[in-house]
Amino acid sequence: MNFFKRATTSILRRPGKTIILLLLVFILGSVIAGAISVEGAISNTDANLRARMPAIVTTRMDWESIQESVQDLTFDEQDEYWRQLEELTVDQVRALGALEYVEVYDYMQRSWMQTFDLERHLPEPMLDWGVGWPGEPVDFSLFGGNNPSPIHLENDLITLVQGRVFSDSELSMGANPNRSVAIVSQSFADLNNLSLNSTFNLSHMISYPNEYGGWWMGDWTDQWLDENIYTTIEIEVEIVGLFELNEEFDYTDHSIDWWPIMQRMNAIYVPNWVIGELDRQRLQAEISSWDAVDFDFDPEVHWRPEEPDEDQEESITPVFMLKNPAYIDDFRIAAEDILPPYFILIDMSGGFGDIESSMATMQSIANWILWVSVGATLLILSLLITLFLRDRRYEMGVYLALGEKKGRIILQILMEVVVTALVGITFAVFVGNMISSVMSQNMLETQLLAPQDDDPWGGGGWTWDPDRDAFEQIGIPRTEMTPQQMVDAFQITLSFEVILLFYAIGLGAVVLSTMVPVLYVVTLNPKKVLM
Repeated sequence: MNFFKRATTSILRRPGKTIILLLLVFILGSVIAGAISVEGAISNTDANLRARMPAIVTTRMDWESIQESVQDLTFDEQDEYWRQLEELTVDQVRALGALEYVEVYDYMQRSWMQTFDLERHLPEPMLDWGVGWPGEPVDFSLFGGNNPSPIHLENDLITLVQGRVFSDSELSMGANPNRSVAIVSQSFADLNNLSLNSTFNLSHMISYPNEYGGWWMGDWTDQWLDENIYTTIEIEVEIVGLFELNEEFDYTDHSIDWWPIMQRMNAIYVPNWVIGELDRQRLQAEISSWDAVDFDFDPEVHWRPEEPDEDQEESITPVFMLKNPAYIDDFRIAAEDILPPYFILIDMSGGFGDIESSMATMQSIANWILWVSVGATLLILSLLITLFLRDRRYEMGVYLALGEKKGRIILQILMEVVVTALVGITFAVFVGNMISSVMSQNMLETQLLAPQDDDPWGGGGWTWDPDRDAFEQIGIPRTEMTPQQMVDAFQITLSFEVILLFYAIGLGAVVLSTMVPVLYVVTLNPKKVLM
């Protein structure tokens, strides 16, 4: 009788031991299958979430690391430390933009303007709340750019409905530094009776410094009275394009955070040099305004702006659109050698940061369960198979006495164990997947949905998110997911890769578990066994 037939006969004639081995493999295999399924689901969910988000990357200062570096310094030492921090340069942005992962990039300067001559388009809820104080000017966000087409247009956040983008010649300062071009929203233009080729002024009003250290005492709006205005800086711009937001909103919904949306509705796009020139003229006016006051400057009370260093770089914020969201990690690694100290790259993944944190917790648990269950499989099956073989030592001695090779006896044992384990593993893969699906879904719901019940406003309360703030500063809203959407995005499925990995780990553990008992067979002496 060959070893294959002996193995099948042994399995059938020892149903009790076969069932015990089968149940152990099934139970341990279900645990292993569940851990592997969770691992696969986490990887798939992360990939799916990243595929949903726009492949947009920007930079920000690593405030957390800076705070750790200066926490033991005095106030003056901290001030000096901040002054010595390097700024991100245009050359560094261009080096990042030249990396193979980048499809298109731009670097923008941000600023604002204030005027009494123009109105902001406001959604209905903001009309009810009121924006600003009576008697103060209206602020508008200015977005600079170095490309003919604004990055928001390239990213499909806005659509050009009339006119054109900037020409190459308009991106640099011409003979007249007080005249340029702009792209504004259709709603802003309609509200202010503007159209293509209309002109209006970008302006800054500079108040006289006052003896209270720059803060107006009493009525805040007094500083905007004509007698308190030192000068007004103006750059005339011609409207060459009109845009609309691509997002759809319920403009009567009071639960929406309308402030950043309102800013995008009234955004004014200009070339970078316009913002640089506007800020330069404003700074010069603020410096010279001190010569027009009749009180002495006291550095303990007053703040007086200083002339910038000649080699000081303009503050810029880059925006990179990658060819694929999957390139974000590679792009981040490649950027480490280019970015100045304390600058980091951020992407849109913070929009589903809560589920990433929960999945990281589950991944740690799944990894721990996987290693413990594999270790338990090796230990328990090794002991069990050793005990079974001790009961069959006489059988093994007969085989050896009849001249059977030890290698064929070992193959027989392996076949008995593997065939039985294969049946248990096959059932375990489905049961383990089902159990892990229910348990992991409940765990996610507990972590993501439970905080909602404690918050009467819904949303678990507001905390400062530097990544979200950085994207809002450049006018690119980060896609936020609700807790329920995050839970729905997590799905455990039996893919071919998961099944293959489970069989490899499960059968590998079973085979390794059989190696220790095999040593018992190798050391058997048939004469001693049969005496």
